[in-house]
Amino acid sequence: MTDNLKIGAWMKRDIVAVHASMSVKEAAALLVDRRVGTLPVLDEDGVLIGVTTITDITHIFLPDFISLLADIDFVKDFGALKTPSKENLERAETLTVADIMEEPMAEEEDCSLVRALSVMEKHNLADLLVVRDRQLVGIASRVDIGRAFLTTWLKAEA
Repeated sequence: MTDNLKIGAWMKRDIVAVHASMSVKEAAALLVDRRVGTLPVLDEDGVLIGVTTITDITHIFLPDFISLLADIDFVKDFGALKTPSKENLERAETLTVADIMEEPMAEEEDCSLVRALSVMEKHNLADLLVVRDRQLVGIASRVDIGRAFLTTWLKAEA
C-alpha cells in the first residue's frame, strides 16, 4: 500500500493534548483557545491514556434537563443559555480531566485510510488519534480522510 493511502500522510501533527490532572474548566478554555474538539490525554511520558471531547465537556456545563428531552421539535430556545449555573461552574473547576476522560480509540500511523474511516464510523468519532508505539503522533478528522480520498481520486482521474 502506498504511503499516500495511510493515515500518517494526512493527519495533523500539531496536536493539542492535556494531562489527566488538568481541571475540566482549564480543558474547556483550551478547546476554545485552540479551536479543537478532541483532547487526547497523555501521561508524564507522553503515552496516550485517555481522551475527552468538546461534547463531554459541554455536557458538564449544560442543564441536566437537556439530556432528558426525547422530543425536541417543540423547543425553540432556552434563552440561549448565556451562562451555566454556579453549581456547574464550580463542578468544572473541581473535576479533572481524569474524572471525565474515556478510553482512547487510536490507530497506528501506517493504518489505511479505509480502516481509519471504518473505525471512526464504528465508534462514532469525529477525530481519530494516531499513535506510534503508544506515543501520540497525530490526529485525523473525517475532513482529513475525506480530503485524502478526494485528492487520490481526482489525481487518478487526470
